[in-house]
Amino acid sequence: MKLKLKNIKKNYGNFTLNADLELHEGEFHTFLGPSGCGKTTLLRIIAGFTAPDSGRIFLDGKDITEVPPEKRNISIVFQDYALFPNMNVEKNIGYGPETRHWNKDKIKARTQALLEAVELTGYGKRKPDTLSGGEKQRVALARAIAVNPALLLLDEPLSAADEKLKGALKAQILETHRKNHLTTIYVTHDQEEAMTISDRISVFRRGNIECTGTPQEIYFQPKTLYTAQFVGQSNILKGTVAATGNLVEVHCQEGQIFKALNRSYPFAKGDEVKLFFRPECCMISARAGENIFMGKAEKRIFYGSRYLCTVETRFGEIIMYDSYPFKIPDTFCRLWVSPGNIYLFQ
Repeated sequence: MKLKLKNIKKNYGNFTLNADLELHEGEFHTFLGPSGCGKTTLLRIIAGFTAPDSGRIFLDGKDITEVPPEKRNISIVFQDYALFPNMNVEKNIGYGPETRHWNKDKIKARTQALLEAVELTGYGKRKPDTLSGGEKQRVALARAIAVNPALLLLDEPLSAADEKLKGALKAQILETHRKNHLTTIYVTHDQEEAMTISDRISVFRRGNIECTGTPQEIYFQPKTLYTAQFVGQSNILKGTVAATGNLVEVHCQEGQIFKALNRSYPFAKGDEVKLFFRPECCMISARAGENIFMGKAEKRIFYGSRYLCTVETRFGEIIMYDSYPFKIPDTFCRLWVSPGNIYLFQ
């Protein structure tokens, strides 16, 4: 199912949510941002638990803005699971189909199929208070998809899980999403989660969707400075535009010249800009000239296949990844950044 949010607005005094967004059919879409940025508020608006002050919600072309939650064919998995404590696992999973008046044989078949799908065969008669956190989460996931929803919403479902359990549950969520071809929205503040499971990501900031794109676009081709700094690690330098063309020439302090690929920037000569590049895009090089600067290795962190190195330069600290171990802490090195890997922001 396709989802379209058009001019959605919700005001809470000193906080206003604004959202325009379209989700593709079968897409796994993540809302990423810090606490209080509007992710869960928008999820509740989509589910129908919170009414927008203005704007419209369309599900597969149908306006569902005024449709009550129970008639939207949207399922949600909450952070705290929200299982019914008085019902066993089978009853929890079968609750949705039962409220839709499915016949008993169909409910039983659907429940058993889902128990097998989430690897909980034999757990049907157990109560929620006898389950581990991971088992409860899998029951909540099975209950959410039992009614074949048009849209699945997941509100920080892994926030309470340890790292080992997170990996297993992520795999379970993705497998469920793919097998059922569900259009899914996943809410998280965890960048690694967002990067590893999403088809596309919407980055939130203070009630606004800062930008939307694939994980690769968000990471390597950020549209805004906030996104560049919020997602992953980054290097930011200040400079002044000296010339424009196919390459934008930027002068930094002490006459250092950088050239960046011109991505239809609206900059003019004399504009103050910020140069952004990822640690992966900064390399040790023997070449001379533009986009080259000297530094002294100060710190390094071992990550198995590579090192995260901190290099002190005249522009401040630069971080980079490299296989070279910098055996001597005060090693001097010559660094280079390709014009195609530099993004400019004001």
